[in-house]
Amino acid sequence: MTYDLLQGVRVLELGGFISAPYCAKLLADLGAQVIKVEPVAGGDVARSYGPFPNDEPSLEASGLFLCLNTNKMGITLDFRTATGRKLLSELLSISDVVVENLPLPEAEVLGLTTGEALKTNKSLILAAITPFGLTGPYRNYKAYEINLTAASGASVGIGLPDREPLDFPVPLAGYQAGVCAATATLSAVLARSISGRGQLVDVSEAECLASVFTGPEILMWMYQWRITRRTGHHARDFPYPNCSLRCKDGYVYMGAPEARQWRKLLELMGQPSWAKDPRFSDRTAINTYYADEVDALMEEWMAAFTTEELFQLGLANRLPLAPVKTPAEVLADTRFAGFFEEIETPAAGRLKYPVAPYQVYGAHPPKPARPPPALGQDNQAIYCGLLGRSNDDLVKLFQTGVI
Repeated sequence: MTYDLLQGVRVLELGGFISAPYCAKLLADLGAQVIKVEPVAGGDVARSYGPFPNDEPSLEASGLFLCLNTNKMGITLDFRTATGRKLLSELLSISDVVVENLPLPEAEVLGLTTGEALKTNKSLILAAITPFGLTGPYRNYKAYEINLTAASGASVGIGLPDREPLDFPVPLAGYQAGVCAATATLSAVLARSISGRGQLVDVSEAECLASVFTGPEILMWMYQWRITRRTGHHARDFPYPNCSLRCKDGYVYMGAPEARQWRKLLELMGQPSWAKDPRFSDRTAINTYYADEVDALMEEWMAAFTTEELFQLGLANRLPLAPVKTPAEVLADTRFAGFFEEIETPAAGRLKYPVAPYQVYGAHPPKPARPPPALGQDNQAIYCGLLGRSNDDLVKLFQTGVI
């Protein structure tokens, strides 16, 4: 679904994979007209990433690409050519916002991070997403997701205490940077309505991770001289249990932060004798020293229950017990019925897509989401309709490899 809150705002998306496309998708979901610019050969690199329907790779059926690019128009353009750069300049002149995550040298050549683009269009808002920001000693460094997680300090707290630090299970840096870029861009749009001037928004993926996952740990070090430790699937510095444990048919998050909740949980378990062990009197110490031992004792009791039975037991006794759902279970959960919308594309068929994770009451009713664009799908609409090129011009641009 898409709202009309940003109707009339035109966004040009340059780059690919996750951060810039996700930022632009968030703006598109709010009603902005997003024009996605892709390389002529192969398009956005995300098109080559799975999953694919029936496990058959296709540029038009990548699950990652499809999910990140609903509600957008799509064109192809080689702006390494003189003609391509001229077309890009024209697009910049009629856009309100540019979101890009191009390699920094390429963005600088195009004038996107040096202020040249703002000279052409003084009201342009340009959001530049890079691994380490536009300034500082790391500005020219490239990075993969695992590099960003490590450099931000986030990975030091992920994993088992006696094993190496780990990465996040999903490319969180790209998504987090996309959210931060969209937030800052919307703020710049609001500021422009007062000043009339554009802004350059500088977003560092590493800083986006550090702000959320490392900030509290830095304060802990500054104030208490405590270093972050890996605690596996147990939450550190919390009373036990605060973890996911196995039951009859899956896993359930077991929580009892309040003393009342722990007493109730032990009551439901039949007041097991092990709970009277002096070692387990301090529940925070259990997480630190005895977690594996108590996990096994808890799972003995949990083995008699399904995830749903434990969930209902938690509801009835005001205990925060939550089934650990698989993606298939989330899709089937009636609570999320409005979060998934069926969209059909020629290559991928009819699939369910996640839509905007919010509802805006008082706005016009949201419209159904539009399918992601095929490669170069809107070349004619943009180059002829917006930039005034003729159909003959379009053919020449195609024949010369510009589009």
